Amino acid sequence: MINIILVSHGNFCVGLLDSLKMVAGDDYGIKAVPLIPGESPEDYREKLSQTILSLGDKRDSETIIFADILGGTPFQSAAYLSKTFNVAIVTGMNLPMLLSIVLSGIEGQTLKELVDKATHNDSIGIKTTLFNGREKINRAKLSINKNR
Repeated sequence: MINIILVSHGNFCVGLLDSLKMVAGDDYGIKAVPLIPGESPEDYREKLSQTILSLGDKRDSETIIFADILGGTPFQSAAYLSKTFNVAIVTGMNLPMLLSIVLSGIEGQTLKELVDKATHNDSIGIKTTLFNGREKINRAKLSINKNR
């Protein structure tokens, strides 16, 4: 099985994991490793390393790490640990991305397949809707109360 870890500046990864549990009903064994303000990069890297070891307990296990931003300390720490562990890093993590991974099933998937699924356009979840001030005319009522 492939391990999944969320890393971020502050508690963003913890909140994202909480939201995943709320929507999907399970945490799927995913761990969150937040970088706490004032924590040194070395201490954070050790904390992340210990989390990886706790999930696989062997250095040949595979781990996909979702990071908040490219180039930040959480990303750099994960990249550094790629010297020791078999990891793939995906940046720009968001809830639709995680849902597409866990709801499609992690079992039997390769690390590359999961990375491809996470970075596929349909799972990224970024869509735009531009309202030009006339949305009341073009949109149906959402309320079933006809008095509103």
